[in-house]
Amino acid sequence: MPKNIGSLIVKLLLASFLVGWGLTFFDITPLDLLKDLGGTIGEIYSLTLSTFRWAGDYILLGAVIVLPIWALIAGLNYLQRKTRRRMSSSSKPEE
Repeated sequence: MPKNIGSLIVKLLLASFLVGWGLTFFDITPLDLLKDLGGTIGEIYSLTLSTFRWAGDYILLGAVIVLPIWALIAGLNYLQRKTRRRMSSSSKPEE
């Protein structure tokens, strides 16, 4: 049994509210959910998949620009760090 039952109840109520609110996004009522549970799950899956496909197009389009710029900057930073290390190691006095 949890130490603080009141905290657990509040968390469960909040989680239930958020899930219920999310289901209204898909226009699902409690009665529809109970009547056609398999179809409802399939519809949620279909809508989720189409959302990821929609977002994927934009991600790929942006990646064509962002990834080469990132690679160029990361490469230049690497070369800069390597040059600094080489310069700092050559400036140390030898004993």
